[in-house]
Amino acid sequence: MTPQDYKRIADQFGTPLYIYEIESIKENLSNILTFIKYPKNKVYYAAMCNNQSKILRIINDMGLGVQVSSDYELNLAKESGFNSSDISFTSTGISKELMKRLIEELIEINLDSVEEVEKFCALVSNRTFGIRVRIPKKIKIISNEATNIFSDSNIGIEEKDFNIIKDIAKKTGNKITGVHGYLASNVHDTKYFTEFGDFLVNVASEFTDLEYVNFSSGFGVKYSEKDKNFDFERVLHYYSYLMSNLSNSFRREIILKIEPGRTLLADAGSLLVRITHIKTLNPDKSEISVNAGFAELARPKIYNSYHEIENLEKTGKPNKLYDIRGNTVLQNDFLGQDRTLEEVKEGDYLLIRKVGAYGIVMASGFPGKKLPKQILIQKDKIDVL
Repeated sequence: MTPQDYKRIADQFGTPLYIYEIESIKENLSNILTFIKYPKNKVYYAAMCNNQSKILRIINDMGLGVQVSSDYELNLAKESGFNSSDISFTSTGISKELMKRLIEELIEINLDSVEEVEKFCALVSNRTFGIRVRIPKKIKIISNEATNIFSDSNIGIEEKDFNIIKDIAKKTGNKITGVHGYLASNVHDTKYFTEFGDFLVNVASEFTDLEYVNFSSGFGVKYSEKDKNFDFERVLHYYSYLMSNLSNSFRREIILKIEPGRTLLADAGSLLVRITHIKTLNPDKSEISVNAGFAELARPKIYNSYHEIENLEKTGKPNKLYDIRGNTVLQNDFLGQDRTLEEVKEGDYLLIRKVGAYGIVMASGFPGKKLPKQILIQKDKIDVL
């Protein structure tokens, strides 16, 4: 869309405003599917990155499954039209009540601990389940952009406990049919994915009833010019290669599963804001206040994450230095610092890019603000979420 398009939308719907563009979601999925060369595969959308119901319906229409991590997300998935067979559940600390529901509704589940395996097998027999395995510390991620790195995590079942869970399953007539792993979030260096893939497939080979290996996600997004475009070709070709070898060793097809979320939604979403005040800091730099900040977009404050910020009033080459902050009392509520933009004035609109993932779902309204509106654009049609 053009700057004029965004300004017309701002005039119509007000700001702050999250804008999602469906065609970008479809294009991102098409790009990912191009590089999966292993025929027996299934892609699940990770709902945690953006669980708006209309977006989930679009994902369902695109033929994807959905990965959920709470009973609330499970409800949203069901309400959005997903069949139980297209839902995968992975989380931690699952209550007995939720476990019963997952069993009754035939939801695929990846269990996180020996204790969860015991809980599952005490509730049902002659069923199947997957396990989430703990990533070894020898896969050490060094990255300024990655989040949720596992170095100090106790999530997942350790290899030393595999015989224990196999025995629990066997005694209750259950089968371990899936292996799931989660590397980290927003990882750019593909070497970590190849190390992780080797580990996960090696672990999976120990389970004789294996039906799938779920490599989860964590694929990086190019948020700034210093970031590289993620090399999907290398990673997904390698996963395909690993799965071909694994299937040959089992003499049957094992399903390759992945769970992209951020890479489908991040660049499909923007946050449109209005400048409420400009303060001169020194002769070379000013501070812009806008009507959104930590309350509406938490990632910059929590992760020190970078998002491109664009002045919709195109006046030529950017030549003014600004800090962009939320108009709140929080002292470090910055959406961007040391950004060079075309000179701005109060009332202008700014566009914050690549916020479709982990934007609205992390918005809290703190301190004392309403959550922003959201719209979904498909060609010339606009839906209010």
